[in-house]
Amino acid sequence: MTMADAAPERHYDPDPSLLERWAARFLRKHNARQQLPKRPRQPREIEALRRVRRRAVGWAMLAGILSGGIIGGMEWFMRQGMLDGMQDMTLMEQMPYWIGFFAVAGVVSAVEILFLYWNALRGVASISRIAEAPLHGDSHPGLILRGLARVALEFPSPRHRIYGIDPYAYMAGWKLTLMAVMYRMKVGVSTFVLRVLVRRVLGRVALRGVLPLITGPLYAAWNAIITWRILNKAWEQALGPYAIDAWMDHLEARRQPLGANARHALLHAVGEMLMRNQDAHPNHVYLLSRLMPLAGAAERHLEVDWPRHRLTLARLSAEEQRLVLDTLLLATVVSGKPSGARMNFLMEAHIACAKPYPIQRVRAWRERFLKGQSLVAQAGGRP
Repeated sequence: MTMADAAPERHYDPDPSLLERWAARFLRKHNARQQLPKRPRQPREIEALRRVRRRAVGWAMLAGILSGGIIGGMEWFMRQGMLDGMQDMTLMEQMPYWIGFFAVAGVVSAVEILFLYWNALRGVASISRIAEAPLHGDSHPGLILRGLARVALEFPSPRHRIYGIDPYAYMAGWKLTLMAVMYRMKVGVSTFVLRVLVRRVLGRVALRGVLPLITGPLYAAWNAIITWRILNKAWEQALGPYAIDAWMDHLEARRQPLGANARHALLHAVGEMLMRNQDAHPNHVYLLSRLMPLAGAAERHLEVDWPRHRLTLARLSAEEQRLVLDTLLLATVVSGKPSGARMNFLMEAHIACAKPYPIQRVRAWRERFLKGQSLVAQAGGRP
């Protein structure tokens, strides 16, 4: 049984929500791919990914300009044209104005938020199609589809164990709850709250006369930031499986030098990185689904014991240490910009092997990964 034959954990996310199932159907409708590509992405394909991102960000900015202009213009007209500035009105007399304003602003914001979700989902679908990420199937394609659907909806990773590993083992309960709330505020609630705050601040200063000119660009910038983040995550998740599969082929070809101790040290190291990262990143889940057969075909549960396997890592041969450290380097670059807990853990693993932190290789691998290239070199199989 090879690593490619093993199915990933089927109980990782047993009950996706209605929105996730709808998003998954949308993505599958626009991407019929069933198998991972066997070749790296071409420069024209990477440029096509950039065009998709720019187009989605442009539409999001246009939506912000339109909604900002409508909301700001409506307020200016009602204040100056209908209510003569409201200077002599009591709070109760102003009440119909406030009710009308927030009702219209709420409707405009709701329409805009729905468009932002649709725009992001369409962009994620295009990215997955150009990157040739497979979305049809019950095993590995199911993991890829699940991750892309969640990133398009700005949903947090599910709170489920992965092969017995709790991704949030190092995260306090209150922080986990706060994170879930913040995720749900990113696109929807935060967008509306921004509008209320901007209106309240600008409504008290001399800039209220140019309110329509100010709110549009502000909303556009906010929409651009959110959409850019979503599509960057989708870019990583769509390209991640190819980079991981190419690396696993590299490991498979060198399975003989990778002894039992090295294989278990590798699994526990990746499991520890998953917990240190405090997030079930889809590329980490995919990597684990490919690595688990290293521990044996029957192994489906891993109790991570990094302190013990850190000592094991220090006693491995130079070739085994290189393969383990390079796999951790792969796990670092495919799950976001190398920083924070992941970078610190990679440093810790290198220290355990008495090796310097390869900062230049980290940057080079990250750049190659984002260009859809294999992280295994053509000559000698060394990245």
